[in-house]
Amino acid sequence: MLAGEKISHICPVQSNAINTFHLRTKLMAENTDTTKPKGKFPSSIPYIIGNEAAERFNYYGLRAILTTFLVAQFYNPTGSTDPAIVQVAEATANAKTHDFVAMVYLLPIFGGMVADWFWGKYKTILWLSMVYMTGSIMVALSVDSEVMFTTSLMLIAIGAGGIKPCVSANVGDQFDSSNSHMISKAFDAFYFSINAGSVLSILLIPYLKTHYGPAVAFGVPAIAMAVAVFFFWLGRNKYRRIPPPKFDSNRMVILATAFLALLASYIYFDKIKHTGVGPVLGAWLLLILALAFIFKKQWFAKPGNFVGINLYALTNGGFAAAAKEYGDETIEGIKSVWRVLSVFAFVPVFWALWDQSQSEWVVQASKMDLNWLGIKWEAEQISFVNAAFILAFIPLFSFVIYPAFNKMGLTVTPLRKIGAGLVLTALSFVIVAIVQGWIDAGQTPNISWQIMAFMVLTAGEILISITCLEYAYTQSPPSMKSTIMACFLLSVTLGNVLVSVIQTNIKNGGFFAQFHGAGFFWLFTGICFATAIIFMFVSPFIKERSYIVSDK
Repeated sequence: MLAGEKISHICPVQSNAINTFHLRTKLMAENTDTTKPKGKFPSSIPYIIGNEAAERFNYYGLRAILTTFLVAQFYNPTGSTDPAIVQVAEATANAKTHDFVAMVYLLPIFGGMVADWFWGKYKTILWLSMVYMTGSIMVALSVDSEVMFTTSLMLIAIGAGGIKPCVSANVGDQFDSSNSHMISKAFDAFYFSINAGSVLSILLIPYLKTHYGPAVAFGVPAIAMAVAVFFFWLGRNKYRRIPPPKFDSNRMVILATAFLALLASYIYFDKIKHTGVGPVLGAWLLLILALAFIFKKQWFAKPGNFVGINLYALTNGGFAAAAKEYGDETIEGIKSVWRVLSVFAFVPVFWALWDQSQSEWVVQASKMDLNWLGIKWEAEQISFVNAAFILAFIPLFSFVIYPAFNKMGLTVTPLRKIGAGLVLTALSFVIVAIVQGWIDAGQTPNISWQIMAFMVLTAGEILISITCLEYAYTQSPPSMKSTIMACFLLSVTLGNVLVSVIQTNIKNGGFFAQFHGAGFFWLFTGICFATAIIFMFVSPFIKERSYIVSDK
């Protein structure tokens, strides 16, 4: 589970909305007349929270067993121990898993478009949840067909990705100035529901897979998703809804183009070229086409926005000339966006390593001694410690570690946190690489070694994920905050694309095929350490300036 889905990075999108809304509502509350009667807690909130708990149970339950299922069911069904067969099978399964995750974290862009342009949040959540539910049911019914199973995953990605930008924002929509003081209570419950649903599924679903088979293991999350949809629908008359704007046919053209581009690229890249990243490339092609359309209709016609100002600076002698036209404050805002993006350019490497804890690490765990704390665990269950460490580390870092460093005169800045997080992430891979070396030598190390790696990885996650959310909000101008948050979300997609490309190359016997066994983890260890070193050299040159929203 991503830090954001548990802390403030709730997946990234959901946590973004939480952070933004917390600040906004705090300011709202401060400027509200204290003599005004306080409103009631929205009766719609329990329906949203119940829906979220069931949906997270579905997603993380499926994710927990996906990689090992693909290996055993489709890519190495005979259980061959031939190193060449095992390498290709695991690479194929891991590539497909990362393709799936990449799509889940890319599609929120388009889910947000649908909600903001056409349906509004309620209808978007309801209808795309039905797509999500359909995909979940199909997964349980297609465990013997790779084609149908892959199609089902695509439907889940569309549904899960589509609702991500809407769910937490829908929580915020239920409040106004009369009851904004209760928003933290609602998001605390929201946060708890995410953790409760995900941890329970990570512990339960692998057990069901082992003892009752994959159809049951995938079927239970599907039932949970059906419950999620039904529970959300029950609150239909209680939601406070923000209506979408008037229908615009130009926007329909963008979405239609999106679908065709996605379909065409999937067929070409996945079915013809066998690259394994067709869906992701298709989504990016869609984004390019959509932006080109917007360029023509708006950005070129209104050069006073971000793109237009950058074009003006590019063609008129730089930002100094642009400042004379648009003002120093505007140009400083433009520069701040580029500074934030320069920081985020390093973040995909973190996600490339972090998301392997839900795929490649699971495969490794299946080859280890799973006895820990007197319990024989399933390999897919081990990632639950990530949530446990998150809950323990957040107060530890906030109230102990950060203050201790500040007292020693070592000021804890966002950029220093990110740099340290990259180092810790690399160190977690040092541990799993050493463990994999033991496995390659025929040993069966205890799972406690991987749990130690999870502890280090989670520390890196807190330093990077939460910090980037804060950085994205505080360092970007008010008019660009949503866009910058979307860029942070895209870093998850880019990280998973990187892993997918490498795994697909391994599957096809390409350059990266030489990095097998422990070598694979050492490869990513080196990539992350190199990224951390470059970041440490670059970060001192990155200026920081906070933009805090104010009602004044």
